[in-house]
Amino acid sequence: MDKGKRKKWMRSLVLLIALSYSLVLAIHFMIAILGSPYVGIYTVNQHNKVKVSFVAPYSWAESAGVKVGDVVVGVNGQRPEEDRNITHFDMVGQAKSVDLERGLLEFHLDIDNSASKPALLFYLIIPLAFFTTCFVAVLFLYVRKESKPVVRTLIALLITFSPVLFEMAANARHDSWSLRLTSVAIVFTMIFLTQFLRDYFLDSGFLLVSNWLLGCLYLCGSLIVINSCFLINREVSAYYLQELFFSVFVFGLLCIQLTRLYYQIRLSSEYGRVIHYLIAGFFFSLAPFILFYALPNMFIGTSLAPVEWTTPWMILLPITLCSLVLSSALIDMTFYIGRLGYYCAMSFVITIIILLGFLGLVQRHLTESPLDIAKLGALTFVLIVLVFYIKEYTDYKFRNYIHPKRERHQELLNRFLQKSKTEYTLRHVELMLHQAILDELPVQDVALFLVSRDGEVHRINHRLAKSMGETITFDHVFGMKKSDQGFTAVLREEADQKVVLAGAWMKPGRGLNLDERMWLETLINYARVVVDNLYKMEGLMAAFNHLEADRKKIPQAMNRWLFTISERERAHLSRDMHDTNIQDQLAIARDIDRVLKKPMDSDTANKLYYIRERILDNADDMRKLIRGWYPAEIFKGKLNQSLNMLFQRVNLTADFHLETEIERAPIVLTKERALCLFRSVQELLRNAINHAQANQVRLSLSYRDGSCLINYQDDGQGMDTDTINPYFSTSGIPGLVSRVEGLGGRILFDSMQKEWRGSGLSVHIELPFKDKGLSI
Repeated sequence: MDKGKRKKWMRSLVLLIALSYSLVLAIHFMIAILGSPYVGIYTVNQHNKVKVSFVAPYSWAESAGVKVGDVVVGVNGQRPEEDRNITHFDMVGQAKSVDLERGLLEFHLDIDNSASKPALLFYLIIPLAFFTTCFVAVLFLYVRKESKPVVRTLIALLITFSPVLFEMAANARHDSWSLRLTSVAIVFTMIFLTQFLRDYFLDSGFLLVSNWLLGCLYLCGSLIVINSCFLINREVSAYYLQELFFSVFVFGLLCIQLTRLYYQIRLSSEYGRVIHYLIAGFFFSLAPFILFYALPNMFIGTSLAPVEWTTPWMILLPITLCSLVLSSALIDMTFYIGRLGYYCAMSFVITIIILLGFLGLVQRHLTESPLDIAKLGALTFVLIVLVFYIKEYTDYKFRNYIHPKRERHQELLNRFLQKSKTEYTLRHVELMLHQAILDELPVQDVALFLVSRDGEVHRINHRLAKSMGETITFDHVFGMKKSDQGFTAVLREEADQKVVLAGAWMKPGRGLNLDERMWLETLINYARVVVDNLYKMEGLMAAFNHLEADRKKIPQAMNRWLFTISERERAHLSRDMHDTNIQDQLAIARDIDRVLKKPMDSDTANKLYYIRERILDNADDMRKLIRGWYPAEIFKGKLNQSLNMLFQRVNLTADFHLETEIERAPIVLTKERALCLFRSVQELLRNAINHAQANQVRLSLSYRDGSCLINYQDDGQGMDTDTINPYFSTSGIPGLVSRVEGLGGRILFDSMQKEWRGSGLSVHIELPFKDKGLSI
C-alpha cells in the first residue's frame, strides 16, 4: 500500500473512532435525560431555614408547582442539613422525593421524570436535531471534500460541537460525563472554529489570526480543560466560569477580525457575498448564548434569559460553515436567504388576515385564549413561509407544465441573438424582429421606423398601415408604450433621430399575458443592444475609411487587434470543420465499410469502395486545408515543424524549385510572433505559386540581435510594389504588410534583382522579439 492510501486509511480510521465516540456520548446523554429528572430547585439558607431561591424553567419543580420562598423540610426523607447537595451546592440534586412547607401548608412530592412538552423540546428534540445535523454534515463532508485540510478542521469542529446541547441537558441531571466533557466541547469548539476560519480565508490570501495567536489559544484551552476535568470538583456544579471567559474572549476576537476582514474584501462581489453570509451565520448562532447567558453569568452571576432559549440558534453555525465549504455541492443559501424578507412580509399579511378571520368566525374575544391565538399565528406564519419556498421549488420542477411556451420563448430569443451576429443593416434586424414577434404574439404587423426631430417618419420596410405610422412621434419615451392600436418602443435615441419599433395588435385582439409581456420586453432590450452595435459599427467603419488614405495614421496595435480577431475566426472555423464535416465524412466511410461486409455483387461493391476512397480523399484534403488555416503545432512551440510541413505541401503542388534555410526558433520567441512568421512565409509562397511564374525560390529564416529575419527571393515576373494598397486587410500581400507592421516590424520589397534572369521579387522582413511601445 502506498503512502497516500495509507494516510487515507488512517484518516478514515480516526474519523470512524471519533464518530463512534460521538455517537456513544449522544446515546449515553439521551439515556441520562430520559432516565433522570431535572429537579430544578435552587436553595438559600435564611434564618436557619432552607428556602427555595430559584425554580429552573422547564424543570420538574416548575411543572410540580414549586414556588420561590417555599421551605425545604426534607429530601429523600432526610433533613435538608443532612443532604450533601444542599449543604455544598445549594441545590436539590438527584433526589427521589422532597418535602416542602408553604405558609401553614406542608406537602410531600415524589420526583419523577414526567417532563412537560416544552422541556421535552428543549432537552431532547432540539439536541437530537442538532446532533443529527452535525453527524450527517460530517459524513457528507468526508465523502465530498475530505482531502482538503480546512475540511478536516471543520470535521473536528463538528464532532466536538455535535453533543454540546446533549451535554448541557445532561448537566442539569448532574451526569458525571457531561460535567467534565462540557468543558472540552465549549473550549475546543471555539478553538476549532478559529482555526477553520483562519484556514478558509488563508487559502484566499487573507490572514485572520496568526500562528502565534492560534497556538496561544490551544495552550490556554488545554490548561482550562485540564483544570476543569481533573482539578475542580465536578460532582454537581455545572458553572463553567473559566470556559465562559474563554468563549467570550474568542467570540470577541473573531468579531473584531471578521469586521476587519469585511472592510478589506467588501468590494469584491464573490468574497463580499461570503463574508456577509459568514458574519450573519456566526453572529446569530453564538450571540444569543454569549450576550444573554455567558456575559451576564460572568458579571452578575445569573443569566438574562434561560439558557434553553439561547442554544437552539447554534444549529445555524454548522449549516453556515458547511455551506461555505460545500458551495459547489449544495444550494446557494444566500439565494434563499435573500427571499426570506419578502416571504416573511407576505406571510405576515396572510397570517393577520387568517387570525382576523379566525377571531371573527370562531373565537369572538382575544382574551379568551391569547396563548392559543399566538401559537396559531406563529404556526400559520411558519407554514406560509415554507409554502412559499415549496411553491418556488415546485414551480421550477413543473415549469414546462405551468409555462409551456417559456422554453420556446427562450429559444426564439437565442435564435435572434445568434442571427444578429451576421446581420449588418437595420433592414435585416427588422425582418428578424418581424418574424419573431409575429410567431409568438397576437400582433398583426411589426416594423422599424426612423423618426426625425421635425416629425418626418421613414419606414425601413413598408409593412404597417399608414395610420399606424402617423401615430409615431419624436417624443416617444425610451420604454415600451402600449395603446389600443398597438405598441411602440424606442430602440436607439440620438439628438436628431430615433429608431422606433412599432407593432399593431391583431383584431379582434387580446391583452398580453405575463409571460408574453416579459418576453416582449426582453426581446426589445436585446434589439436595443443589436441596433446600438450596428450604429457603432458604422461609425467605426467610417473612421477606418478615413484612415485608408494614409497608412501611417493607422495605430500598430489596431492592426494587431484585427489579426488577432482573424486568427480566432480561423481557429473557430477549423474546429467546426474538423468536428462536423470531417467527422461526418468519416462516419459515412464507416457506414460504407459495414455495408461492404455484407454479401453483394462485385459491381456494387466496387462502386461503394470507389465512393469510400473519394470520401477519405476529401477528408484528407480538408485536413490539409485546416492545417493551413490553423497550424496547431505553433501553439505547442513547434514553429520549425509547421514550416517543414508547409514546405512539403508546397513541393508537392508548386512548379518551381524551393530552397529553404531555416534556423531553429529560440525559446524566447512568443507564439504570437511565431504565428506571424508562419503566416508571412505562407503568404510569400502562396504568392509565388499563384502569381510569380518563377522557376526558383529561395527562402531563409534567421534570428539576429533580438530580431527575426526573413529573406525571400524568386526569379519570376516581379511585382509593382506601388500597387500594394494601404487598406485594412488580413490576407494577401497587404495583409502581410499589416501583420508585420502591427507587431512593430518592417518589410521591404525590391523587384529589381539582377542575380537571376528576369526582374524577380525580393522581400526582406525584420520582426523584433518584443513590442516597441505599441499603443492603441
